[in-house]
Amino acid sequence: MKRFLILAGLLGVLGVLFFKSRNPQTLITGRAMGCEWKFLTNQSIDEVEIRNVMVRTIEHWEQVLSTWRPDSDLSRYNRGEAASDDLKKVIAMAEQLHKDSDGAFDHRLLAALTKAGFGPGGSGMDLSSLGKGYAVDRVCEELHLRGIHRYVFSIAGEVRAGEGTWPVELEVPDPSAKQPRRTIELSGQALATSGNYRQRNREEGGKLASHIIDPRTGNPVMRPPCSVTVIGPSAALASGWATALFVLGPDNKQVMPPADYEVIWQH
Repeated sequence: MKRFLILAGLLGVLGVLFFKSRNPQTLITGRAMGCEWKFLTNQSIDEVEIRNVMVRTIEHWEQVLSTWRPDSDLSRYNRGEAASDDLKKVIAMAEQLHKDSDGAFDHRLLAALTKAGFGPGGSGMDLSSLGKGYAVDRVCEELHLRGIHRYVFSIAGEVRAGEGTWPVELEVPDPSAKQPRRTIELSGQALATSGNYRQRNREEGGKLASHIIDPRTGNPVMRPPCSVTVIGPSAALASGWATALFVLGPDNKQVMPPADYEVIWQH
């Protein structure tokens, strides 16, 4: 089968490469959570209905998890109001990941993120390391409920594939480099990448200060250009683990995600 490239415009880390097939393909795109989302399927669908389902689902979770919306569930919680039931689910996931990663993943760093120049202000929780992936997982649940199983869906760099084989192309950490990209074939899996070569605010001695905060210091992680990709069943957990592993660094061998998750470092 012949390949073709869809210019994904994913936020900083991924290009998505799809196989052509004999079946007609449908591409639906949109913008939410400050970035672009994309959906591709080779099943016959009602495009209007499916777009509405995806838009409605993403909007719901953005309203729950955004730190940039002053009226979101999370913003109200950070001001002392009670957590909504949906917010409680994501907080529970964050707390478990904090424990499993030995503290490398920390969702309580909104003030530090703002101090570093990446946050909206205020203090409390920032769940952005889980938010896009969590929304991806929820959209995919809605697709399955409607009998759609052959697809690939992404919000920025969080990607999840259903049945079939869907190649995803990983950028090298230096966007100006002319090295070939690595292609990962997803089937019933999710993928997320954390790196420091897109969202950064300074460079010191060949190291970049990224938007990822080290909970041990409260400061941005400083590393040479690099990225870590995590592949596994859940887009949310893949994204959270990518953040934790980037904090721990490529030499870490002690704290790792569950066995059904794969880790790929690029330098």
